[in-house]
Amino acid sequence: MSAARLRFVALLCGLLTIAVDAAGDEPRSPVPKSDANRSVSKIPTKIAGTYSGGELVELRVRDRIAYLVKPTGAVDPQKRWLWEFPFWLGINDGFGNVAHRYYLEKALAAGFHVAGVDVGASCASPAAAEVCQEFYEQLVAKHGLHKRARVLCHSHGGLIAYGWAFRHPECVDRIAGMCPAIDFRTYPTLPNVVTGPTKGLDYGLSLEELDRRSREFNPIDNLAPLAKAGVKILHIHGDQDTLVPTSANATELARRYRELGGAAEIVLIPGLPAAKRGHDGPELYESAPLLKFLVGD
Repeated sequence: MSAARLRFVALLCGLLTIAVDAAGDEPRSPVPKSDANRSVSKIPTKIAGTYSGGELVELRVRDRIAYLVKPTGAVDPQKRWLWEFPFWLGINDGFGNVAHRYYLEKALAAGFHVAGVDVGASCASPAAAEVCQEFYEQLVAKHGLHKRARVLCHSHGGLIAYGWAFRHPECVDRIAGMCPAIDFRTYPTLPNVVTGPTKGLDYGLSLEELDRRSREFNPIDNLAPLAKAGVKILHIHGDQDTLVPTSANATELARRYRELGGAAEIVLIPGLPAAKRGHDGPELYESAPLLKFLVGD
């Protein structure tokens, strides 16, 4: 991996450290020396994980790894399901921990399925949205899941999730966000959007071209289809997040979405650690409002 690519991936996932450090539910691999390498090592290259009340099934989409976790107890009559963005927060990360275990196991207990697909740090690109849609169609057609997904997106996963959702609003029931990025101009910023994603899942545009056409692709500028489709939104976000700026992402999304006639609720969490730029903390991983939104009617 090139130095630039390493820095980019570290930027996108490096502040999700509480998920690794606090979970502690399975043996860990040796920790790399540098913070950048540690961050990159969190992203798994294979599908693995064990769950109370769930059975993990490995899937493939365009030769990319994906998964479905099936409830082993009573199944929701509507076969409703959660979609994880980024995918790896719902399975064993590179250190053997499941970051979103609390939400997943509560959803499984309620009879929901859980799914995810690896499209890398693709920053809402059309190419990644195509892979996501193919995955969605596989889940609905082959596994009989509900036609409207419930989305759980975290940090840069917000861009991936909304990048798919605004292009396919009829496929979305609701979106729950954990400090999600919605405006790629503010995070990870346009130069990183151009150079960071894996080839084939990138924009294929120069910085100048993306700057000129950003409103065509930036999720914050494409909320109208979601509002028209009646998609519900709830985000929990640190009130002083300086990595994914609160005002330009959570607050601005709510303002625009409500103006469009949509339903959006933002739960601001004070006191997230300044050492993590107000972007991470244990309060995010067991949020009662978020759980109620995810599995409620």
